[in-house]
Amino acid sequence: MKLRFGDCLVDLSTRELWRDGRPVPLSPQAFLLLELLARSRPRAMRHGELRDALWPETHTSRASLARVVCELRRALGDPARGGAVRTVPRFGYAFSAPVAAVPEGPSPPAVLLAGSLELPVPEGETLVGRGPECALRLVSPQVSRVHARLSRSAGRVLLEDRGSRNGTWVNGMRIGGPVALSDGDELTFGSYRVVFRTTTAEAPTRSPSA
Repeated sequence: MKLRFGDCLVDLSTRELWRDGRPVPLSPQAFLLLELLARSRPRAMRHGELRDALWPETHTSRASLARVVCELRRALGDPARGGAVRTVPRFGYAFSAPVAAVPEGPSPPAVLLAGSLELPVPEGETLVGRGPECALRLVSPQVSRVHARLSRSAGRVLLEDRGSRNGTWVNGMRIGGPVALSDGDELTFGSYRVVFRTTTAEAPTRSPSA
């Protein structure tokens, strides 16, 4: 099940949280807290109910629960006592953000087109470069051994440079941190150009080359 609220997307089946198109790491307790509150919305959950679920058969204090709540709020970009995770004084917490369920279905294809060569982008993380450890290998002296990383999840694909010598570019702009890709984006790894497509129905306007 995938839920969207604000600038966040959570996939309860893969246990992933995305915010503004970027993956956000969460501890197991923080993700479980998010799942519990989201599934129980709009009902508020008691402190004790949450502690029993997060730490079964283990005695914990309210301070432990408060720390996990703080971690979750930071991940969601919530203010201290408002936002998606609402504090219910002397009771517990509730999930108060408007939520839209994302219809389940097969993910659209994601490929890199290099002339007549089609390189599928699999789910999960994929290294791009000319080294044998890279699942997507680009044969060019301008491409580093491990040049970049693609992350595909929840219907989105992110591209991140891995400290390459000649840089990674999206539509003519050099990138560093993760960048969400859109259909038709031109990607350049050193001097090796490809076109990112989520459909292969149309040919790229320019033929990428090494």
